[in-house]
Amino acid sequence: MRRGLTVRMAVAGALLVVLVGTTFAFQLLAITQLRQSAQLSRQASDELIAADAMETVIVDLETGIRGYVITGEDRFLAPWDGARADFPAQARTLARLTATDGTPEGPRLVRSIVQGVSSYIRDYATPLLEAARRHDPSSHSVATTADGKQRVDALRAEVDRLRTLEHARVTMRQERDDAAARRAIAGGVGGLAGAILLVLVFTGYLTRVIVLPVRRAAGMAGRLAGGELDTRLPETSAGEIGELEHAFNTMGGSLETSRDELTRLLGEQAALRRVATLVARGIDPGEIFSAVAEEICRLLDADHAGVARFDPGGTSAEVVGSVGDIGDIVGNSGTSGDDGAPIRSAVGTHVQLRDHLASAMVWRTGRAAQVDEDQWSGMSDPITDRLREVGIRSMVASPITIEGHLWGVVTVLTKRGPFPSGTADRMADFTELVATAVGNAESRAELAASRRRIVAAADETRRRIERDLHDGTQQRLVSLGLQLRLAQSLVPAGQSELETELGRVADELNAVVDDLREIARGIHPAILSEGGLGPALRTLARRAAIAVDLDVGTITRLPEPIEVVAYYVVSEALTNATRHARATVVRVAVEERDDHLHLSMRDDGVGGADPARGSGLIGLRDRAEALGGSIEVTSPPGEGTLILVRLPLRLH
Repeated sequence: MRRGLTVRMAVAGALLVVLVGTTFAFQLLAITQLRQSAQLSRQASDELIAADAMETVIVDLETGIRGYVITGEDRFLAPWDGARADFPAQARTLARLTATDGTPEGPRLVRSIVQGVSSYIRDYATPLLEAARRHDPSSHSVATTADGKQRVDALRAEVDRLRTLEHARVTMRQERDDAAARRAIAGGVGGLAGAILLVLVFTGYLTRVIVLPVRRAAGMAGRLAGGELDTRLPETSAGEIGELEHAFNTMGGSLETSRDELTRLLGEQAALRRVATLVARGIDPGEIFSAVAEEICRLLDADHAGVARFDPGGTSAEVVGSVGDIGDIVGNSGTSGDDGAPIRSAVGTHVQLRDHLASAMVWRTGRAAQVDEDQWSGMSDPITDRLREVGIRSMVASPITIEGHLWGVVTVLTKRGPFPSGTADRMADFTELVATAVGNAESRAELAASRRRIVAAADETRRRIERDLHDGTQQRLVSLGLQLRLAQSLVPAGQSELETELGRVADELNAVVDDLREIARGIHPAILSEGGLGPALRTLARRAAIAVDLDVGTITRLPEPIEVVAYYVVSEALTNATRHARATVVRVAVEERDDHLHLSMRDDGVGGADPARGSGLIGLRDRAEALGGSIEVTSPPGEGTLILVRLPLRLH
């Protein structure tokens, strides 16, 4: 059958090729002619566009110079300047297009137009512009205007003649194109009729020897497409159809394998997305470690998975995330004694790095490692005995590397036989996410510590300035005031003016001392350090320029940075309510709850406060966040302002 089917198809194909080839050659000739005509038509169209652009240049030259002559305003020279700048490029474009159109008339007209425009700019427009700038009356004369109009009309007439010439060429080419198209259609119809006849004859034969068998295969393919990937065709046909049946069965097997692989990849991607989401949210690394262990355990169908951090000496690794149901396996370095009694590998456990463990190989080599049961079958120690007891047959470990440093390891164990090759590669993406989570956590910790150091340095600077003002400048001013009062008392009788002036200076000096004392309190109130947050807030409320309803519960002494932030937040809120909110009363509540200090400040002012537009609360928010706290501002227009502050009671 193969030889007969192949020969008949070859003969029919050859006849069809000859017929189609002849038709195609005829069509190709017609298409070539059409293409040439189309190219010439495009060129003519480009010439028309270039002619229009040249006419636009001429009109802009005329309107620009005429507008300036009439009004004397420089803004009318914009079209003139633009047209004069565009003229050389437009002239070159028009000359290039007409140089290849095959007729001498086009280039001649273009040269005449270019020379005319150049003469118009050089001999008429430029002198006219200079005369107008000199306010020469001749620039407004009728003769000058008539001369310009005559020049422009002559140039536009030549542009119109160029358009007329190109339109005539386009019309002639269109007629030739129509004739070529008619010939192509006639040839195509004839070739199509012959091809249809040949196809009809051959179709009957193909239906009998190919279509019916293929239809049977198509029915089986439908079942395959419906998800029945185990569908197979009986390979009973001969020749090419038999090969098709064999190929179909091979394809079915490949699809079944691909489906399994795709399911595995989708599972991996879903697991990676879940872990990546946790990393992006910046949650506690311990939760990420547990999530990674759980995802890897489920993905690899393992019985146990764990994440561990290597101790500096490399003798053990601390378990930071673990999942599985294999019970007690590992020995504990430091709590189990010399016998290495097996204990549960819970979080916090230190696992001894025995040479035959995959995690130990990772520590030595820095690369992923797989250890199967045959590699520890001849050994006897608490860990290997326990591995054999619970039926562990294989373990794979993949390194966690952070900035080139070997940080830890992810390990999986199974009872179902050796892990397949490539298991460590499948774990690599998860170990990278663990490295990212650890790196992010360390960076956040370093940033928080840095911000706390900055806050502490700022507070210490405030205290130093307040102390220097109180112990230095303020004391000197007080002493100077006393000396003035003494001098006032020693003024001889009869010099009342001197006595009065000394009294006035002493009063002013006392006012300066009071102002300096208030400044010192604003920098760092001494009562905050001496009495704590409660007394400091009560003093602040008494001195406020607005009514303050203060509710301070029982508050213990807190770390100084916490008290400073709380004090200045209340101080800033009272200042804003007085200066900007036009409030009549501010209600302040302070309490300790849920291991945090909570402050609430609400006024009855106009509202509409936005810290983003500039406020002392911005800096205070940074200080609060540096200490692990938060500040929220709610200020709808017309409804007052509410400030909620949450600060930790202890610094970490």
